[in-house]
Amino acid sequence: MQLLLVHFTAWLRITFIWSSTSAMKPAQPPVFQRKPFLAAWNAPTDHCSMRYNVTINLKMFHVIGSPFAKARGQNVTIFYVNRLGYYPWYTSQEIPVNGGLPQNFSLKTHLEKARQDINYYIPDKNFTGLAVIDWEHWRPQWDRNWSTKDVYRRQSRKLISEMQENVSANAVEHLARLSFEQSAQAFMKETIELGLQSRPKGLWGYYLYPDCHNYNFHEQNYTGSCPESEVLRNNELSWLWNSSAALYPSIGIKKSLGNSENILRFSQFRVKESMRISSMTSHDYTLPVFVYTRLDYRDEPLLFLSKQDLVSTIGESAALGAAGIVIWGDMNLTSSEVSTSSM
Repeated sequence: MQLLLVHFTAWLRITFIWSSTSAMKPAQPPVFQRKPFLAAWNAPTDHCSMRYNVTINLKMFHVIGSPFAKARGQNVTIFYVNRLGYYPWYTSQEIPVNGGLPQNFSLKTHLEKARQDINYYIPDKNFTGLAVIDWEHWRPQWDRNWSTKDVYRRQSRKLISEMQENVSANAVEHLARLSFEQSAQAFMKETIELGLQSRPKGLWGYYLYPDCHNYNFHEQNYTGSCPESEVLRNNELSWLWNSSAALYPSIGIKKSLGNSENILRFSQFRVKESMRISSMTSHDYTLPVFVYTRLDYRDEPLLFLSKQDLVSTIGESAALGAAGIVIWGDMNLTSSEVSTSSM
């Protein structure tokens, strides 16, 4: 890990540049003066010192935060599903939590709890850091709730069928889609607006938004480009971009992604899509884009990225004009003394 951080530091120095973009809107000033590319650390390495008396040198990072629930008052704060209000979702066993569906739970009750949570996790009313909402169980657009997320479409249809008898299948589909999307939009929009009202200087945004779903890297002649249908769906989320103060896409990569060219294409188009979205809002400036990534591979934890893959992810993010990167890590980093020492 120390060698990896040396490589990372070298590339970080190279990428502290202002990148030219096609956007006509001006960019916001950097979070820190004379730091046009922010490096943030958001991994639970505090366990290294607490459990194993191992200290990790993180001086190269401008912002350091831990994702642990007990961590408060940090300049990078991530709100998981159980830390911000009453997020409605289904477990993998399809057991509803907080009503399961956004149209099945009180938005007012959720916002009241969310206000308490914001005051707890971000006690400083002049907070100027990164505020990231991580809600991943459902997406606000009906058509994007595929695979395991299809439960939200099925349960929405069931809810309409139970409420209205003798309704055609087409009518059920239409009403289910309408009620789900309206409620999902309200939950996401009013939650982030509450964050901005409570901590107006914070850079509020949703983790993994925007996403261009360019995961088809097993196809022959993979280009990395975002499918046209997904670009159009991102355009339809103008209400979300207009309510956000920052964008937090992710370029965490898998070792199985293949050669370095595929990794570069994958990262490049995801960042490009975020940069495109950043300039199409109602704001009179481009939204800052902070790219979430990690130093290890998603499918092989603790196998750290090669120097070339660091360039293809972090280096490419800087070159395309991102405001910074956020290095995220999970409990695998501190699961044992061996894994901690390897860092």
